[in-house]
Amino acid sequence: MPGRRARGDAVVISAIEGMAGAAPLLPGTPGCATLITSRHSLTELAPATHLTMDVFTAEEAQTFLLPTACTKADEEAAARIAHRCGRLPLALSLVAGHIRRTPGWTLTDHADRLDERHADRRLENGVEAALDLSYLRLPTDIRALLRRLALHPGQDFDAYAAAALDDSDLLTAEGRLDRLRADHVLQAAAPGRYAFHDLVRAYAIGRARDEDPPGDRRATLDRLLDHYLATSAAAVTTLYGDVTRYLQGRPVPPGAVPDPRLAEPGAARDWLDTERPNLIAAAAQESAAHTVTLARVLFLYLSGGHHTDALAVHGHAYRVAVRTGDEIGQGHALTDLGVAHFWLSQHGEAAAYHRRAREVFRRTGDQAGEARALDCLGMSLIKPGRYEEAAGVLHQALTLYRLAGDLEGRGSSLCALGFVSLHRGEFSAAAGFFIEAADQARSLGIRSNEAYALHGLGETEMRLGRLEAAGRHLRQALETIRQSGHRDAESDVIATIGDLCIRMGRPDEGAEHHRRALAVARVTGDRSGQALSLNGLGDAALAAGRPDDAAEFYAEALVSATESDTRDEVVRARAGLVRAREKRANRIAPGMVRDGEAGRARSGGES
Repeated sequence: MPGRRARGDAVVISAIEGMAGAAPLLPGTPGCATLITSRHSLTELAPATHLTMDVFTAEEAQTFLLPTACTKADEEAAARIAHRCGRLPLALSLVAGHIRRTPGWTLTDHADRLDERHADRRLENGVEAALDLSYLRLPTDIRALLRRLALHPGQDFDAYAAAALDDSDLLTAEGRLDRLRADHVLQAAAPGRYAFHDLVRAYAIGRARDEDPPGDRRATLDRLLDHYLATSAAAVTTLYGDVTRYLQGRPVPPGAVPDPRLAEPGAARDWLDTERPNLIAAAAQESAAHTVTLARVLFLYLSGGHHTDALAVHGHAYRVAVRTGDEIGQGHALTDLGVAHFWLSQHGEAAAYHRRAREVFRRTGDQAGEARALDCLGMSLIKPGRYEEAAGVLHQALTLYRLAGDLEGRGSSLCALGFVSLHRGEFSAAAGFFIEAADQARSLGIRSNEAYALHGLGETEMRLGRLEAAGRHLRQALETIRQSGHRDAESDVIATIGDLCIRMGRPDEGAEHHRRALAVARVTGDRSGQALSLNGLGDAALAAGRPDDAAEFYAEALVSATESDTRDEVVRARAGLVRAREKRANRIAPGMVRDGEAGRARSGGES
C-alpha cells in the first residue's frame, strides 16, 4: 500500500511459505528492496530485517475506510466496521474490497452486515479463508492446543492454564505457545501471558466446535477449572492458613500441572490479583463440580476488598447450589453474599442474607453453619446501632459454636461481642472479649483473627487513655492485616491510628492517616469507612484550629454515615458540626479535641 505503513498480516506470499519456485519471485538486483508481510516469522529468509507490526489504531482504521468527503453517519459506521474487524488490516482490506464491489451500499449498510454476521457467529469469508491458511499450516498438536485455548473463558492466560487445557506438561505447553505467538496466532498480553485477537478466537472456537466432540470440550474445560481451583486453594492457604477448614469436606482436585510457586505470601497474592478476572470467569461457568467449592476457597481473598467481584462469584455459587440441591452450599453462599454487602455498607441487605442463611442451616441441622450465619448477622446489626439485638444474636452464635466444637468461630463471635461492648462504652468488658479472642486466635495460628482482636483491644485502650499500649497493639494489628491483604480492615486500623495521633496532640499526622484510610474506603466502596475517616479528618482540622475545614469534613461524613446507616458516625458528625460552629462563633483557640470525642469503634473480623 503506497504511502501507508504495512501492518500485521495483510498479505501472505505463498512463494515464501515453502512452495516450489519461490526464489524467482524475489528480485536479485542489488539495492532492490522487497517488502514481504506474513503472519509467520519467516526466520529462514536471510538476510532480512524483521519487524513485528500491530493492528491499525482507531484513527488509522477510520482513514483507511473513509473517503475524503464523509458524513457524520459515515464516521460512525466506519468506527463500527473497525470495531467488528478488531482493526485488523487483513480484515479491513477485505471489507474495503466488498465496499468497492457494492457501489449502491452505504457504509452504514456494511456496518449493519458485519453486525448481522457477528450475531450469527460468522466471520467475513475472506478472513476465514486467510485464517485457514495459517491454521492448516500448523502441526496437528498445535492446532489442538489452539482449539482448546479458545475454550478459556477469560481474556488472557499463562502457560500453566495452557498446560491444563492441553493436558500436557508445562515445558511442552510453553513450546507450543511460543510457536503460536511466533506465527502471530496468539498475542503477548504481558510477560508470560497470552491472548487472542477477537477474530482469531472466534475462528478457533468455530474450529473446536467442528473438530472436537462436546465431551472432549467439556473435559478440556474441566481440566482448566481443576487447575484454577487447586491453585487458588494453594494461594489462599499460604495467605490465610489451611483452606480446607472452610470447605465442609468438599474435595479440591489435584492440579493438572505443577502449581506456580505460591509458598510466599507476596507471590500468592500476586497470583490471585493477576488471575482474579479468570477466576470470576471460571465461577461464571457455574460448574456443578467446581463453582461452589471455588467460591468458598476465594471467600477470604475476595472479602479483603473485592466486594463487587464477591457478589458475582457467590451469586454463581448460590445458583449452582440451588440447581444441584446442595443446601449446605446454599447456606454458605447466602452468608458470603451477606458479608460482601456488609463491606459495601449495605447493612440491611447483609442482615437479610444472613437470616436466610440461618434458616437454611437450621433446616439441615448444621450447627456450625447456623453459628456462622448468626455471627455475621450480629456484625451487620452493630453498624446501625442495634447493639442489644446484636449481643443476643452473638451469644446464640457462641453457644452453637461451642456445641459444634468450632473454636475458630467462637473466637470470631468473641471479637464481635468486644465491638458491641466498645460501642456501648463498656470498655472493661470489651477488653476482656478482645483479649480472650486474641489468645484463642493465637493458639490456633489464625493470625487474621488475632489482628482483628488486637485492633479492637487497641481502640479500647485508646478510649481508656492508655495511649502507649493502644499504639503497640494497633501497630501489631496493622502488620498482620497487611500480610493478609484485607484492605478494608487495614483501612480501619489506619483510621484508628489516626484517631490515636490526634489524641496524642499530633493532628497533622492523624490527618495523614485518615487521608490514607479514606482513599482505600473509596476504592472498595466502604461508605462506613469513608464516614469514619471523614470524621477523623474533621477532628484533626478542629484540633489544628481550622473549624471551617472541620465543618466541611463533618458535613461530608454525615452524608456517608446516613447513607450507610452507620449510627455512631452519624452522631459523631453531628456533634462535630456543633463544635465547629461553636469554635467559629467563639473564636476558641486551637487545642485538643475533648477526650472521648475522637475515634469511634470500627468492627472487623473474619466472619
